[in-house]
Amino acid sequence: MHSGFYLFFWGLLLQYNIVIKGFDILPDFIGYILIYKGLNALAAQNKYFAIASKITLPLILLSLVNFYNFQYHQDLLISLVSTLDTLKTIVFALNMYLVYNLCRGTIVVAEDIDDYLETTIRQRLYVFLGVAAVFLILSVVSLFPFTDVSPTMQALFVLAYLTYLVALLLVASGMYKMHKELSPKKAGQLKENKKLVSNRKR
Repeated sequence: MHSGFYLFFWGLLLQYNIVIKGFDILPDFIGYILIYKGLNALAAQNKYFAIASKITLPLILLSLVNFYNFQYHQDLLISLVSTLDTLKTIVFALNMYLVYNLCRGTIVVAEDIDDYLETTIRQRLYVFLGVAAVFLILSVVSLFPFTDVSPTMQALFVLAYLTYLVALLLVASGMYKMHKELSPKKAGQLKENKKLVSNRKR
């Protein structure tokens, strides 16, 4: 089970965009493939992981739109800008729902392991949803034809996106903590501690 959370960790980190010569060297679709592989091992655990598994497949296909930065071809960008922006907003909204289900599923698993870890993941989910909701609203507003993309609007976008990346990193680190908590070595230590406690009570 612990390997699934390790794949979630790397899958979420691959959502960071590092563009070199027009190409994203951390492709989102590879991240979604990793998350999907992790869900294959965890989908039976609870309904949230099962829902997340269904969301991941369309995201693998839709996220291909983010693989290439069309700003390097302005003629093509002008003709596709509305479609690309709409697709990116849809992908972002679906990804937000995916992360929600990943965290909710993780919280269910954490309930039987560590109360502090469960609370931590729950709090990070709330932070992520709040920040992502602000960025999503800005993205939807920018799609309206009457919206003026002013320097102030652009600055808000940059600030919201940077905050979103921090929130995403917090969620990813929560998945890594879950992976460590479920590792065979950690599980063995917990079993040994329970045995010692049981012996002392006798």
